[in-house]
Parts: sequence; structure tokens; C-alpha cells
Amino acid sequence: MTAWDKMRKRLKLNRPSLRQRARPPGLRTAAGTRFSAANLPSKLKLQHCSHCGHVQYPPTELCGACLEDGLVFRDTDTGGRLLARSDLHHSLWEYFKRRLQEGPWSIASVQLDVGPTVLAHLGPGNLQSGDRVQLFSHSDASQSSVLIAVPEATDLESRQARREIVTALGLDAAAIRPGGA
Repeated sequence: MTAWDKMRKRLKLNRPSLRQRARPPGLRTAAGTRFSAANLPSKLKLQHCSHCGHVQYPPTELCGACLEDGLVFRDTDTGGRLLARSDLHHSLWEYFKRRLQEGPWSIASVQLDVGPTVLAHLGPGNLQSGDRVQLFSHSDASQSSVLIAVPEATDLESRQARREIVTALGLDAAAIRPGGA
């Protein structure tokens, strides 16, 4: 292999747009990595301050209310209200560019009943601002937990029901198609 071939191969590995199997952004802070680890086996776990009880999102090292460092991940109520939705039509990430060829990618801000406002992928259903939703977490193709908002009436008790929603959104690892579209 020539030096030129080695350089092209190295560039291909470092540029997501040239990879056959593009992945979503995988860089996380230490707190974000702990969030992903805590949400692997459950519907939704957020940080709760053991000192003042404040529910913290996004995950951080210190409580946003009392600045204590006693934050622990606990099961959290998944209900909330959709504040706003937006349809993404363009992305700089190759992972999302390939999915946007099929149609816009819906994202939303959700005010949880327990306090914090989160950003989430918007699941199937015609949801508008003010509608009641529920959230669940899922590990995407980069093994990072992402939040997904669905209508409140959606049954999320079974793992299979959540898997079907994730597959419909194209967030599972099996949805990655070699070569682009």
C-alpha cells in the first residue's frame, strides 16, 4: 500500500461523510456517558439531587438548584407537555443527511411534569404544541441514549412496542444502510 493510499484510508475513517456506515454523533461528556449507561435498561432515568430533590436535565456534575454534587439517576415520571416542534430538513451529520432523504426529521422540546425541559426526537403521530406526551429513552447506533416523545396514549410497557417506534424513526442500528440511501 502506498503512502497516498494510507492517507486516503485515514481520511476516510476520520470524515463521517465518506464512511459507508455513518453513525450519529457519539461524543459525550462524562455526565452524558453516565446518562446513557443509566438509561440502558429502563424507560427513563434522570438525575435527582439527594440534597434538595431537584430533577436535573441535561446531566451535569452539580445540582442546578443548590450546587450540591449528590446527583443520582432515578426512575422519573415520563409525562409532559409538548412545548414546540420543529422539522429538520438539513443536517451537517451524514447519519441524519441519509435519513432526511426520506422526509423531514421531527424534533421537539418537552416540558416534563417533574420540571425540566428536554429535547427529544418526535415519534409517530400528529402532535402539536400543548399536546400531552410521554418520553422514553433508547440507545442509538452510537450507543448513546436519546429521548423520544410519543403521544400520551401510546403503550410503552413492552420493549417490543418501544422497539417498533425506534425502528419507524430509523434510530436503531439495523436502520443504518451501507452506502447511503
